[in-house]
Amino acid sequence: MSIDTQMVNQLLDAVPYPVSKNNLIQMAQQIGASDQIVSVLQRLPDKTFNSRQELQSVFEGQGKQGQQGQPFKR
Repeated sequence: MSIDTQMVNQLLDAVPYPVSKNNLIQMAQQIGASDQIVSVLQRLPDKTFNSRQELQSVFEGQGKQGQQGQPFKR
């Protein structure tokens, strides 16, 4: 099963950086992110993320691509 890249991109675009892990999870839940995305976020280290690129690398590091084989936009 692939992570919904559209939802990930929506989340990454909506986040006010810097953002803590807990605030990121809360935002994901508010925008209706899937349980799979929330699960990935819950496994993040308890730290502050300073940029979209920093978070994007987390999802890309999962070795997942979107439903149609599209990588996350940069």
